[in-house]
Amino acid sequence: MLPTKILCIALILLAGMVLVLAAGLPFGISPGREGARLMAAPVPKTPVEDRFRFLAYEGFDGKLRLNWKPVRSDPTHVSLTKHRGKLTITTQRGTIHGDEKAANEPSAKNLFLIDNPLSKDANFVMTTCITDFTPAAAYQQAGLLVYDDDDNYAKFSYEFNWAKGEGQHFILVLETEDKPQHFPTEEVSDLKRVWLRLTKHGKSYEYATSTDGKSFTVHGTQEWGDGAPKKLGLVAKNGGPDGVPEIEANFDFFELRSTE
Repeated sequence: MLPTKILCIALILLAGMVLVLAAGLPFGISPGREGARLMAAPVPKTPVEDRFRFLAYEGFDGKLRLNWKPVRSDPTHVSLTKHRGKLTITTQRGTIHGDEKAANEPSAKNLFLIDNPLSKDANFVMTTCITDFTPAAAYQQAGLLVYDDDDNYAKFSYEFNWAKGEGQHFILVLETEDKPQHFPTEEVSDLKRVWLRLTKHGKSYEYATSTDGKSFTVHGTQEWGDGAPKKLGLVAKNGGPDGVPEIEANFDFFELRSTE
């Protein structure tokens, strides 16, 4: 009888290993609640080992799990309950473009940021998804922000196409010592959901977009900064001009992954 019992136990353990491997998890690692959230992140399918390279993930599921440190926080324009499962930032007047103080314009509020958790010169991929946001006036915008301070940042956003005066486009803005550079992409129209991605390679930043979260279009690569940004996160605002309507920008998630 004893050998039969040992054989049965061995078969049960083997079946458990098969189920774990079929689920795409290394044997001996339980996903748990946090692991399940990471595995559920809306990113393209990757090898098992790559799925565990998340440095930070925020699903905006009713409460904040990352240590967000908003710059010039204004809680009246931020919500986790207006649209369930999303961070809603209502745009308002404010800018970090150029020397806003010299232009007599207010500084942007609710720059939604975390401290960069990476060591100096480490590379990363930063992604978000924006839904039900249709910027219709200059300079309504929402997107990703790599930030040292108000005069030194890289911003990749979906915004009103102010150059054409209609429609929308994506634009990368690189600012160094309050001197901005602009790198707009081709025109787009009324996207109901869009993924934005910044990939850091040393001092270079590749900027890309997607409409399905799987296939990304790379629009270009530009150099900025010293390769060691201080803060990373999200931005939604109206810019400096007065009288621009406030609208809601909804972020589905924020994700930071290592490329090492």
